[in-house]
Amino acid sequence: MTVTIMHISDLHRDSGSQITTTALLNSLARDRAKYMGREDIPGPDLAVVSGDIIYGVKGGEKEGEQRLQAQYDEAHDFLIALADRFFEGDRERVILVPGNHDVSMSHVERATTPVPVPEEPDKKAILVSRLLGNDPKLRWRWADFSALEITNPHLYEQRLEPYAQFYHRFYEGKRTFPVDPANQFSVHDFPGLGVSFVGLSSCHENDIYNRTGRVHPDALAQAMDAVSPCFKKGRLVIGVWHHSIQGGPKETDYIDSDLLQALMDGNCSIGMHGHQHRPQLLEHRFTPDRKRSISIISAGTLCGGPRSLPTGRMRAYNLVVLDTQEGKGTIHVRHMANSDFSSPVWGAGHVTEFGGTSIDFELPKSAVPVIQPLAVAGEADQLLRSGEPSAAYEIVKPLLDNPIMRRIAASALSDMGDWREIIEVFKCPRSPAEFILLSEAYEELGAWESMRTLHSSDFAQVQADSAIKQRIEMCRATLIGKK
Repeated sequence: MTVTIMHISDLHRDSGSQITTTALLNSLARDRAKYMGREDIPGPDLAVVSGDIIYGVKGGEKEGEQRLQAQYDEAHDFLIALADRFFEGDRERVILVPGNHDVSMSHVERATTPVPVPEEPDKKAILVSRLLGNDPKLRWRWADFSALEITNPHLYEQRLEPYAQFYHRFYEGKRTFPVDPANQFSVHDFPGLGVSFVGLSSCHENDIYNRTGRVHPDALAQAMDAVSPCFKKGRLVIGVWHHSIQGGPKETDYIDSDLLQALMDGNCSIGMHGHQHRPQLLEHRFTPDRKRSISIISAGTLCGGPRSLPTGRMRAYNLVVLDTQEGKGTIHVRHMANSDFSSPVWGAGHVTEFGGTSIDFELPKSAVPVIQPLAVAGEADQLLRSGEPSAAYEIVKPLLDNPIMRRIAASALSDMGDWREIIEVFKCPRSPAEFILLSEAYEELGAWESMRTLHSSDFAQVQADSAIKQRIEMCRATLIGKK
């Protein structure tokens, strides 16, 4: 089974930005036509948006709340249009997580109080000790060499409330984003594609004064428990967050790579993030027993301006193609190939570290789903009962040599009315039920000669089943005069 993920990040949507939603969306649609037509890259099945949905507003800025809302409105319009144009309007196929730019600095400023820096050496030493000891309530503001203390923890935790409102609106109330950092995670399961995503917020205790990324330990623990049933059903599990897992010697705005140990322990095989504004692949972060590994994929910035681009980089996004049957993945980098930031033209992007415009990577052997027929049959049956025949068919499709799977496939395709797929799958029927369904498909499509051939086949002649005989008799009158 192959699945293609459009990995976009760092949208930095701003009502005053250089690129409009219409121009951006049309440019991505034109690029899709190019890579599907000329470069044989399959179109995306899903989109991952790994944070920094908006650019953000400084604390205390005049009409800051209105500007923040305008940015979220612009992001909302773009992502709805993306879902409509690329994913048949299915917003569940767009996976969202927050980034540091999505933190409301207005909430941070109102939740903190200046702490006077004492003149006395001993008291100053105590303050320094608290700052260097990573006291979660203290912040240092380099702009004026002053200390701040979080004196309203409840308000401070509300700093992702504007993002939560945007999230709720985008998913039309079907998903919510908790402001409590201990519950900031999401699971997105796609049975028909064989993949599950676990979305994480790397913005725990993060603000403009504390730029380090972190996932709340309770959220991480709950997320791994919540996605475990998906892994047991044979899904490839992918983690999504915002912050980079490494940085330069003078940088602090990345997340502790120990996160990877927890992800591997929770059976995540791939991680996707943004933040660093450049595509990258880091492979094989082994656990101590060296039996598990994870591939970490970073995306460039989709809409960042010239000042936000690393030296020698342009705007970019990834197309990640995963072939779970072959146990391999490929990252295709798309970058802005022109210099007009208001009207991008996308193309294959050369990445020096990749040695080209794409790079292959292996899925760890433990990550390749081991399909358990009985478990798949149970899940497919539940999907049928829930009115999701398409998803049911997709998960049994790789197992059509199994009689149980064939019966489920027949029911699903019949519910869907997909007569052409029925003919393709059951053109050599193995049971009376398959024969009758195939006959019905030929009748629905007016394939009269194929129906005659089926009814005179060796399978039909040797069958003593009364249902087949009755079906053949019913169709004789229908076939009179048909060509």
